[in-house]
Amino acid sequence: MEVIPQYKDEPIPTQIDIVYQVLYPILETRRAEIEQTKRRTFKYGETDRHQLDVYYPSTTPTGKAPVLFFIYGGGYHSGDRQMAAPRDLVYANVGAFFARQGLVVVIPDYRILPNMKFPDPAVDVKDAIAWVANHADEINADASVEADVNHLFIAGHSAGAAIVTTTLLLPDFFPADLKQRVRGVILKGGGYHFQTKTPSLPPAAISAYFGSDEDVLRNQPLSLLKNASDDAVQSLPEVTTYVSEYEVPAIRESSIEFYKVLGDRRGKPVPAGVLAGHNHISPHVALCTGQGEEWAVEVASWVKARVPR
Repeated sequence: MEVIPQYKDEPIPTQIDIVYQVLYPILETRRAEIEQTKRRTFKYGETDRHQLDVYYPSTTPTGKAPVLFFIYGGGYHSGDRQMAAPRDLVYANVGAFFARQGLVVVIPDYRILPNMKFPDPAVDVKDAIAWVANHADEINADASVEADVNHLFIAGHSAGAAIVTTTLLLPDFFPADLKQRVRGVILKGGGYHFQTKTPSLPPAAISAYFGSDEDVLRNQPLSLLKNASDDAVQSLPEVTTYVSEYEVPAIRESSIEFYKVLGDRRGKPVPAGVLAGHNHISPHVALCTGQGEEWAVEVASWVKARVPR
């Protein structure tokens, strides 16, 4: 982790290479430990991108556990619930880490460019959450710990954080009965608008996803938040947020603005944590390495504090 600050001014693709060079060899030494976590795969829709992995704790004090969805990033054009070899322990390490913290973890795939357009990823995330909520018996079959589908939490990182906010803010989109089960949202490193001083995504990717400039301005998460009704904003689940200490400027800029508007509209500041020692890429790759995991322990505690004992 000590090398992360040395590359704080590098673009995200360079950060990806450095983070995997530094942290992934440590994950490999923990492969058996990571793969020991019980994992099952389910299909929640029609295509190969409509699959999700569920990671189970081995035990909890009550025999039940809240459900944490993790929506990964990838700039709308990449990402998998389990990366291809030789990086296949990501994001299995995320599922294993939070399962050991006493949570049932769900990591869904969603459609990516070029085989989708706005708001397809949000549709997929909504459908994945609904599928889990409606298939508790199937998910809990042969599990030593029961997934409590009445206490759902959603964490999103990078594009995943933007997709989560889109899912919750699109008008007449996320069913009210499902929203009542979502008890909290954790947002990390999202690109919530695209008028930053430096770009967070290539213009071609933005237009491929959103469409015209007018479509971008109408449908980017910050605009959805500003244009949402008061009832829609007040009915959002509790939100906590994080920004990496060495986050790239565009992501930092859009995150700070989004969180401020959200706090202003809800009448109270949004909790904002710092992912100490991390850049845009490292927080999730670090899990199960024994380095830079403090933020995730904090997130797990935040989740469990919002579940009745």
